[in-house]
Amino acid sequence: MPTNLISRLFRKKPIKQAARALYDQLSLAARDPDLYGEGRVPDSPDGRFELLALHASVLFARLSKRGDQAEETSQEVFNIMFSALDHALRELGVGDLSVGKRIRKLAESFYGRMAIYTGALQLPEGEQMGVLAEAIGVHVLEKDPAAQGFAAELASRIRDWTLDLQGVADDTLLRGELPLPR
Repeated sequence: MPTNLISRLFRKKPIKQAARALYDQLSLAARDPDLYGEGRVPDSPDGRFELLALHASVLFARLSKRGDQAEETSQEVFNIMFSALDHALRELGVGDLSVGKRIRKLAESFYGRMAIYTGALQLPEGEQMGVLAEAIGVHVLEKDPAAQGFAAELASRIRDWTLDLQGVADDTLLRGELPLPR
């Protein structure tokens, strides 16, 4: 009997397991090597953050207003994501006293980006791509003139992935199964 009690105490909650799986898939999508390089996203901490924010925005918008479990899962993905960012900053040598301020600034940036990206994706189809590509050009591609052609390609990838996720059942996502963008 005590063994069952102990195993129940240390068993991971399904929401935490699903959130970890969702975050891992987001990381894979954001680290797709085809997205980085000359004329594409800078392979830098900022570039990686921007792609993670872009992909996470799509997931959070998809889970928004889908019930308590979806809200808890979204929050847990957010927590995991910012814990990973905290860890990455520390590995980059950012001092303990500065990490909190940097994380707060990243969170503010993330919320701003999410509002822009989800707003663009809710526009009528004819306006959607231009606004999304412009936002990607400014934030993800850092206004690099050599990368602006890639903005439309990345916007198309994100729009298509958003549409694909609309066809994925809530239960599938809440189990931690997140199809990657194509």
